[in-house]
Amino acid sequence: MTKSFITVNEGKNTHWRYISSLLVILAFMLIIGTVAYLIAVLIAGCINPDLLNFDEMTNEGVLLTDPLVDFYLYHIVNIITVLGIWLAVKTILKRRFISLITPYRKVNWSKIFFGFFISLAIFAIFSILDFALFPNDYAFNEFDASRFVWLVVACFLLVPIQTTSEELLFRGFLLQWAGKITKHPLILTIIIGGIFGSLHFFNPEMEHGAFWVAIDYLAMGFIWTYITVKTNSSEYSIGAHAANNMFLCIFLTMEDTVVGDIPSLFVVTNVNAMTSAITTVITGLIFMFIVLRRQKRKVA
Repeated sequence: MTKSFITVNEGKNTHWRYISSLLVILAFMLIIGTVAYLIAVLIAGCINPDLLNFDEMTNEGVLLTDPLVDFYLYHIVNIITVLGIWLAVKTILKRRFISLITPYRKVNWSKIFFGFFISLAIFAIFSILDFALFPNDYAFNEFDASRFVWLVVACFLLVPIQTTSEELLFRGFLLQWAGKITKHPLILTIIIGGIFGSLHFFNPEMEHGAFWVAIDYLAMGFIWTYITVKTNSSEYSIGAHAANNMFLCIFLTMEDTVVGDIPSLFVVTNVNAMTSAITTVITGLIFMFIVLRRQKRKVA
């Protein structure tokens, strides 16, 4: 029997409960998570005072001198965000946490891994192609084996938590809330994809070309949301989102990124925002075609 991911038939899902849940989630993310992160930064500074740079203060607090340490510590916010989402779903919406991922009793890991590896393959192919066409836009990062291993560990253990927390919030909680208002796939795609993409407009990457970077973020938001609606779960987008962020963190970094100057293998020395946006649209559409074709074969 087919169950609807958008129309949730378990728990208590009134608009007021969704509003209350959102307030709890935001409290965990913006208040508890931020406080926990700052405490972790201070503890790290007590262990190694050289990690704190009191000469460069930001609006968010003390700037850590080591971006890799900051990369680890900031994931505390993501872990606490997941806890906030879990608490809101269990106590306010009174339904299973897994209902933010699938309407069924168990997570379909094959969908997650399929989304992950297909996305990873597409990203790798297009990155190699871009390198072949524009080799001068890339340079090897200063390689330190120990630091790179720590980066890879963080990417495998922590980055999926960060990406999944966003999927749970946007293509789980918010998508199902919007589903109480409309069931139209395109309208849901525009609403949730638009919210997802626009909230990334605060990232420092916007300095590379606001219009094209905005297209970049919105495109993935739209495509992942549409796939979620059409496949009746967020499993494919969970895999794809993790693959996207893990690939970028391990292999590519650039100036003015949200993750900072982490020890990725390569540095993008010349950022072409227009080319990046067009590539994102093409890779996203290819991924969507493959996933929807697979889904159609399984349903048939």
